[in-house]
Amino acid sequence: MDGSVATATQQLRAELPLDLEMPYEAFMRQQREPYYRYAYSKLASQTEAREAVNDFFVKLHLRWQEVLRSDNLAGFAWKMLHDHIVDVLRRRDRRPTPVDTAFLPGASSLWSVDSDPLDALLTRIDLYRALAELPERQRTCFWLRHVLGYSAVEIADITGISASTIRTHLQHATRQLARALQPHDNWSVPAPRKAS
Repeated sequence: MDGSVATATQQLRAELPLDLEMPYEAFMRQQREPYYRYAYSKLASQTEAREAVNDFFVKLHLRWQEVLRSDNLAGFAWKMLHDHIVDVLRRRDRRPTPVDTAFLPGASSLWSVDSDPLDALLTRIDLYRALAELPERQRTCFWLRHVLGYSAVEIADITGISASTIRTHLQHATRQLARALQPHDNWSVPAPRKAS
């Protein structure tokens, strides 16, 4: 069988007379809030997140017929959103820093350290660095689960990845983060400086 031959689902979708406005409106209503929360967590600005999500939905609407013909509507849209946020960050010549993301309202449970505020900040920065080392899908699943508080099933609905794959990504991410954040034998606490 030739790779250019469309699947039965794709052929059926291509032949159906679709009312493109209604499914788009329903999809937009369903995904606007999780997409906005994700954009806000990455852009660290309500205004930038709102603009990014609005721009994304305009782009999605322009490609809606193509989206409907894809095998994974949610996955296609999620990839578009992710790429759009990366483009926004590039255009603005910045990336979220640990300070940007460490104090987002939804992240407080992840960053809780009951000691010195400096220790808390350092822990947050270490965790952020460890998160940056994760593969993209593991990082996204971990972020959606532990920072934004979505369940595996909700993440599956948002990203178009199966819930079992989400759980696998979360397990791998958790193990990798635990290894990355363990103290190493060669770590040492510097001696305090003597007062002059």
